[in-house]
Amino acid sequence: MQNNYFYKWIDSKKDDEINSFKQCIDSYIYFKKDAFHKTNKLIVKNPEFNAPKLLKIVLLLFSRDIQKISLARETLTSISTDKVNNYFHQYLEIVNLWIKNDLKNLLKKLELIIKDNPKDIFAIRLFHFNNIFLGIDGKFLDKHEEILSKWSKNDQHYNLLLGMSSYAYEENNLIDKAKFLALNSLEKSTNDLWSWHALLHVHDNENNNSINTNDKFNKIDWSIYGPIKRHIWWHQSLILFYNQEYEESLKLFDKYFSSSEIFYLDFCNACSFLLRLHYKRIDVKDRMDKLKDYAEYFKNQHILPFIDYHLIFYYSYYNDLDYFLQLEEKMEKNYLENSFKENYINFLKPIILSMKKNELLDKNIIKSQFKYLGGSFAQRELIFLSLIQNAKYEKNKLNLISEYYNYKSVSKLYV
Repeated sequence: MQNNYFYKWIDSKKDDEINSFKQCIDSYIYFKKDAFHKTNKLIVKNPEFNAPKLLKIVLLLFSRDIQKISLARETLTSISTDKVNNYFHQYLEIVNLWIKNDLKNLLKKLELIIKDNPKDIFAIRLFHFNNIFLGIDGKFLDKHEEILSKWSKNDQHYNLLLGMSSYAYEENNLIDKAKFLALNSLEKSTNDLWSWHALLHVHDNENNNSINTNDKFNKIDWSIYGPIKRHIWWHQSLILFYNQEYEESLKLFDKYFSSSEIFYLDFCNACSFLLRLHYKRIDVKDRMDKLKDYAEYFKNQHILPFIDYHLIFYYSYYNDLDYFLQLEEKMEKNYLENSFKENYINFLKPIILSMKKNELLDKNIIKSQFKYLGGSFAQRELIFLSLIQNAKYEKNKLNLISEYYNYKSVSKLYV
């Protein structure tokens, strides 16, 4: 069944414009690298068409790059607000909050849109990915189950929803259900990288490397996709790492890591992977040095605690106290003034103190699995491994390892 539910906010009556915009949306929801180019092209063709301007803002903000916010704001001011409907105005509220980095209120607004329009895949995607950076908990899963209950297997984009829901189940440690949904999604269509990503999360828990011999996976045309493909390859390198195939994992890393563009997830994934190897006493200094431009670019932005905890461990690797203190001071100043205040005080700051002074971490913080720093457990795993390496107090180390074992089924292979 064609899903035209979310096209009700498009401010055009022309079939050619609507179809062109649908292609832009398609590129966005399937992680294709031409999404921004297609969207810009449509704006140039008709500067009065507002829908592609909204999508352009979203694509800019998904970069999680503070330097692109000015362009997003400039694009926002070019939208003719008197020519759009109320549905569109709700999205304008969303991007206004996003520009202010107020993700908490952004999510509340998105939930209202989804409540009234439960098959708006655009809103659901925005909800899914922004929620990841505020912490994935039972509420995240409940919301996905609620949305899923209102869809039919015949709805267009249904497999996308299965992939997102699979991810929510895996992050709540419900592995069998996550696997079922991921496989179900890929049975319907193999062109959603997020469903492959969800399956890799399951394989990560199973220590299962079968993805490398999966014919459908190996037939993916990676050339049409954006940075998400490198995140998927990062997951593959992690599975090699879990199996102690360190040389092979590094070969894969060298193949996928790109320094041609600066993207926050590339830095976080690369830092995370190399530090794991470092903790196994494998020399990664030359590769870590190649990340310095990335670290310098992001270290003063403080747009997400998720990025910043990677920076903490990156600079700790170099034992450079000046850098570390500068990083800490600027995070303190920034996060106390925005919507990530609680995330900083309750999670990021204790990690800084633990790394700097070997202070004991509260057991409740450890039991939280640091989920409110954002990202998946596979990403936050770096926090456990780094703090375990750094732990001066045996009690703290045992608490960290115990909670880590509770979640990570293959953890004993390398902790």
